[in-house]
Amino acid sequence: MGKLFALTTALFWALGVVLYKRSFTFVTPFAMSVFKTLVGFVLLAATTVAIGQTHSGSVSSTHLIVILVSGALGIGISDTLYLMALSRLGASRTAIVDCLYSPFVILFSALLLEETLSRLALAGGFLILSSVLISSNRGFEKRISPKQLWEGCALGVGAMGTVGFAIVLVKPLLQTYPLAWLSTVRLAGGLGALVLLLPLHPDRRAVVAAFRPQPGWPWMLLGTLFGSYLSLMSWLAGFKYAQAGVAALLNQTSTVFIILLAAMILREPLTRLKLIAISIAFAGAAMVLYSRAAA
Repeated sequence: MGKLFALTTALFWALGVVLYKRSFTFVTPFAMSVFKTLVGFVLLAATTVAIGQTHSGSVSSTHLIVILVSGALGIGISDTLYLMALSRLGASRTAIVDCLYSPFVILFSALLLEETLSRLALAGGFLILSSVLISSNRGFEKRISPKQLWEGCALGVGAMGTVGFAIVLVKPLLQTYPLAWLSTVRLAGGLGALVLLLPLHPDRRAVVAAFRPQPGWPWMLLGTLFGSYLSLMSWLAGFKYAQAGVAALLNQTSTVFIILLAAMILREPLTRLKLIAISIAFAGAAMVLYSRAAA
């Protein structure tokens, strides 16, 4: 189930990214980050109450701090950095930086959780990462300045590093608390970080404008539904029921899903090279799915 949730997360996140890309026509990356986090928090809180997963027991202050810090880093900081990188680099170049997600999670899980991976899972992960590199090796829509390129890469690396650390940080608590409740508290941590950053943002009016009815709302709301609400629930479920390294490798297939969805929704061309990359990625995913992670 954990591996299935991890693959589902890749699909949901890919849908969210494509919809976020369309949303940039109407809102700034930071405004989109605040919008999706606040709306996602409301949806998750309502879901937690509706399904009866509110946590009635005591919560240690240490656990609460860990959950909130994980949300602040993995949602408030990481998602904002990711959207800023996406707006600067575009989907193709950002896909290359995305390759650092799995290595960061595997690195932090080895350092903090002492996890290891079986050879079959590592081989499958190698195929997945290879497919992402292949799928990113296509023509770019427009040239960007070296400054814009390095800024985007730095933002992308920061996004992958913070999200990798954040999920490994909270993984030991996923078995302790109800998943919906933990997801809501974690999202509250992300929202809190954005609220603290808001006074420092140079264009606060753009954030306020994002919450006013506008033509971009359909893209923004759908992006929030898939990229914040559904993907967050399935993402944490994947890490709850599977090893962190295995879940991260399967999450990496989101880049391949982005290519498919970009062709269907954004009308980007689907080339033979992209199809080869997709085939390699799903072969790697199958190897990870049927592998037995080493203890």
